[in-house]
Amino acid sequence: MLVSNILFVVAGLLLGIAFKGGMFLFLIPFAGVAAALGYMNLPRVPGGKTSSIPVVTRAMRATGLSPAVAPEVRNMIKDESAEYNEPNSTLKVNQVWARVDADIGKSTGDLLQGLKRVIPNAHSLLLFMPSKNPKEWSVRSHSCDPNTQIATDVRITENSGILSQLMKPDMDRLLEGDLMGGRSLQYYIDNPMIKSLVAVPILDRSKNRVGALVVDSLFPNAFNQATAQALTYICSNIYTLCFKSYSSAKNYVEQQQFSVLYHYQHQFFKTMSVKDIYRQIEEYLKENFYFDRMMLLAMDRKDDTQLRKDRTGRVVCCLGIDADQFMGKTFTLSDVGLAILPFVNNRSIERTFGMGINQYIPRINSQEKKNMDFRQLFAMPIITDASGEVTELVICLESRMAGRYMEHDMELLKAFAGVAGFAYARACQFEQGKDLATRDGLTGLINHRTLHENLRTEKIRADRQKYNIGVLMMDIDHFKSVNDTYGHQIGDVVIKGIAKAISGEIRKEIDTVARYGGEEFVVGLVDTTPEGMIETAERIRKAVSLMEVDVHQAEPLRVTISIGAFLVEPSFHDMKKAVNYADQALYKAKEGGRNQVIQYTELPIDTSEKEV
Repeated sequence: MLVSNILFVVAGLLLGIAFKGGMFLFLIPFAGVAAALGYMNLPRVPGGKTSSIPVVTRAMRATGLSPAVAPEVRNMIKDESAEYNEPNSTLKVNQVWARVDADIGKSTGDLLQGLKRVIPNAHSLLLFMPSKNPKEWSVRSHSCDPNTQIATDVRITENSGILSQLMKPDMDRLLEGDLMGGRSLQYYIDNPMIKSLVAVPILDRSKNRVGALVVDSLFPNAFNQATAQALTYICSNIYTLCFKSYSSAKNYVEQQQFSVLYHYQHQFFKTMSVKDIYRQIEEYLKENFYFDRMMLLAMDRKDDTQLRKDRTGRVVCCLGIDADQFMGKTFTLSDVGLAILPFVNNRSIERTFGMGINQYIPRINSQEKKNMDFRQLFAMPIITDASGEVTELVICLESRMAGRYMEHDMELLKAFAGVAGFAYARACQFEQGKDLATRDGLTGLINHRTLHENLRTEKIRADRQKYNIGVLMMDIDHFKSVNDTYGHQIGDVVIKGIAKAISGEIRKEIDTVARYGGEEFVVGLVDTTPEGMIETAERIRKAVSLMEVDVHQAEPLRVTISIGAFLVEPSFHDMKKAVNYADQALYKAKEGGRNQVIQYTELPIDTSEKEV
């Protein structure tokens, strides 16, 4: 026999002796201790990783029990109302709570069975505990005669018959000896005539009423004050049993959650890529949180000349309902939207939306698609500096179920945000350092060395797929006179403006543009034709010629560029020589009058007297 079974037997024997009354009543606490020890010696929940804690009901939080919603309550949620994302760990968590629920049901059921055998003339015993609604108690366990039918779906509310009196603060017991010759109680299906009733409330540590223990009889005057006092002691032990059980399970789930959080912390510091940080945040949210829509918003890299309200950002990740409408959507800090507020005030926000309310509150801005089905939004800022004053990322979760995100969910996401913020800042710093080595500080374009690396990589891809690469070398006409006349500060403005004009005429995610030297730029056009190469070069030349630079004079400064072009066909393999050929064509363009495009030909070009 298991130790737990022996302890339950001992508890039953002690209760049986205690119900003889008198001096034996002192055995009741010892019976409760034996029952609690018996429960604690039941086989435990098997180990395993889990990372999502069930929602804590308000009633249970008030009592200090902090149990989750019972698994059967979760299972009442039908498929048609299921959320877009159900965390992968939900099944494991439900198994934990189902096991605890079953253990408590078995323990309390055995206790009621024992009480029925030792309380003289007891007909039925019922244990009521809070249901989904904290103001309702439902049947948790019961013990009755085999021929008696109990309505297990019955609810005790503040105005639902004689038992509802136990919900009143001043009612510490019910003791009815003669119920008007027999009375049918609401928890019966077959309506036996009950003549005696004793019931006491279950109190938590703060003396809040969290249930009741009820015993009835078919005989009049079956119970006395000693019976009621004994049941009060038993209720105290039932509360302790539930408190310890739920607390133990809650702690177990929380330990597993933070174990998963540690795993992600370890993963964060194995990567130096901002995009990988985005991906890991997405994976964590999918693994650990319910949502119907999830967005990750990121501020663009900071420009020191920008005012705070003019800073821009975009949605870098979106999953769930209307995700295609929000993915990549841009915003500024001056836009009005719930998901943008954490950027502004560096605090998380939670909003619950009622049903039937026609006014829609934007998430990003007023132009977005409106969806009135969402009932709750929770947005958490990810702080990226030690002062706690700079938010660069925001996680926004939305659910069609009100009350989905409770205090524990928010605290867990806050802990994750702290880890993610540090990792994100580290990745940004690493990429910034990498940019300093690979990019030009004035224009932000890649530099001379990185250009040749990119062209070599692109040539390998072009050889596999058999396409051409166009190489454009360009130089600012008479740039030395610009510097001499207006100064180097205006010269820098000209260079930055031309870099922007060039970037605006090429395919940003496909082609390559680099600052090659002082006033020289090189463009690599991927998968182009001879006609397409010259057309792009002409667009760049015209865009630069239309550019105006304010030099604080009557007329703005206008500049032009000369461009040399060379088409790298699949049979040509030396990319350094390709850049040199484009440079020779550039020399010919400048020699021929500047502000023009010249394509390289096989005719030799004498560069001994090249003029810059």
